[in-house]
Amino acid sequence: MKALTFNWGHGIFLFYVIFASVLFYAVYRSTQHDNSLVVENYYEYDLAYQGQYDRLQNSANLSEPLLMQWTSSSKQFQLQFPAEISSDISGEIQFYRPDNKSLDWAIPLVVNETNQMPIDLSKTPAGRWTVKVYWEAAEKPYFAERILDIR
Repeated sequence: MKALTFNWGHGIFLFYVIFASVLFYAVYRSTQHDNSLVVENYYEYDLAYQGQYDRLQNSANLSEPLLMQWTSSSKQFQLQFPAEISSDISGEIQFYRPDNKSLDWAIPLVVNETNQMPIDLSKTPAGRWTVKVYWEAAEKPYFAERILDIR
């Protein structure tokens, strides 16, 4: 009986089998990944960036910034608007989850008489959130953003 030996033909065959297996696995894993966009209309969003830049500039020109305070024990998030903005404040707060678009949500601004807005986040899933506050006062647009880690 002839002994089985490992030669260069076997090595080439083994290389191609391993290569094809890794390639098929990579293709399979890539089809399992969600490739959705951050925003649906990103071309329009990009074209309107000058408005966003104006919002950022207006926010930078304030004497004191918008304060965003997070209390992890009570899961309360509080916005404190600058005292110099005492007129009617309107706008929206967006809670953006980078890893799962289906968890994103937004609420309108409802500011009390002390220029504050408390938000209860006790039912919000744990994880990293980006809080974006778009507001307008005296017909002037503003913007503020903060990363929030909810545990």
